[in-house]
Amino acid sequence: MRASITTSGSRLARRSPAPGSNATPHPGRRAMREIAAQPLTPEAFAPFGDVVAEVTRTALPFNGRPGARAVLEVVAPPGPSEPGRHVVSLMERHLHSTQAFLPLDGEAYLVVVAPDAPDGGPDLAGLAAFVVPGDTGVQYRTAVWHVPMTMLGASGRLAMHVHKDGSDADCEFRDVSPVGIRLGAVPAPPLPSSPL
Repeated sequence: MRASITTSGSRLARRSPAPGSNATPHPGRRAMREIAAQPLTPEAFAPFGDVVAEVTRTALPFNGRPGARAVLEVVAPPGPSEPGRHVVSLMERHLHSTQAFLPLDGEAYLVVVAPDAPDGGPDLAGLAAFVVPGDTGVQYRTAVWHVPMTMLGASGRLAMHVHKDGSDADCEFRDVSPVGIRLGAVPAPPLPSSPL
């Protein structure tokens, strides 16, 4: 296992444009689609992965490649692209591995996920956004399209676990038509536990 610190939460491996996507707005084009981020619940997140709020057997890591190593990194994702809103124009997935994130500093963060489209890319019609409290982790299922992490507090770090073998199969990136995520109220960081 190796440990490193990155600022984006992911490294570029392979990028492919979405058919008909263009991240640059043009005059005369219709307005950017927007969705509202919702509070994270295990039921709403179940199609995409597991909520890690306590130690259970439901969020066991999966590695579909025997030669891939378990990697644990500390990532420091950026904040939203603008106050109260985050614009999504890039998604990624890990075809052969689950990927888990656990907050280290008690700050809330944004998770944006999408099911597969018939062409294998992300289905933006099914895009879902979740505000995750700073005392809760998530684990994506294998091959789930998601957006690189975004912190919603002043700053924060996440522990990230994934399996990698150094090949292009570690992570696939896809440019998508921009979608605005309305953030709404962000939960306050949890209070520290008092000693017993």
